[in-house]
Amino acid sequence: MKRLIYKSLLFVLLSGLFVSGCKKKKNATDEFADVKGNYFSINQFIVDQWNNFPGPTCVLYKNVRVNGKTTDSSYTNTDKLDWTPIFQTFAATDISDRKFLGKYKFNQFDDPQDQTHNFFYQADDDDLFTQKLLITLDMYNMKVRGIYIEAFKKTATKETTEKLYYAPLKTLQIQTDEKPVFGSRKHTVENYDFMR
Repeated sequence: MKRLIYKSLLFVLLSGLFVSGCKKKKNATDEFADVKGNYFSINQFIVDQWNNFPGPTCVLYKNVRVNGKTTDSSYTNTDKLDWTPIFQTFAATDISDRKFLGKYKFNQFDDPQDQTHNFFYQADDDDLFTQKLLITLDMYNMKVRGIYIEAFKKTATKETTEKLYYAPLKTLQIQTDEKPVFGSRKHTVENYDFMR
């Protein structure tokens, strides 16, 4: 029941960005093709991950460090974890809206040693929130091995840098570095390891 509530919440949060109902299963290469004239969608990836891995409850090891000191170290599971702030953090970096077209440099490269295809987006403008997006695919089955994102926001009171990483069903990490105009810098690392 709780999983259903989280799914509903996710769809409400991302309404207008997704089409509900039946969908044709995409093949990985179609996901990255510029058929509709937009960039890779983190929001669609979140929904796909949620739908493709609905299996049994998975144990997670959660570790939160603030300025190098552990503030939370505990075991939880995928049913008990509050996914909303995590989804919101990743969803905020989505660059699939057509307004972002032409604002990112795109590069594609292979890493034979890692046996991966890599898709890299880098912002042309320092004012864009999402500065870097790297998608790493397995060279043989074209499944996403990892997503790395860097985001930056500057306001009158502080500068915030986020580094996000997700390796499907392995690791999820959110690093936040806050530099206020007045006061101390705060560096937070929130890490979740999937215990499979």
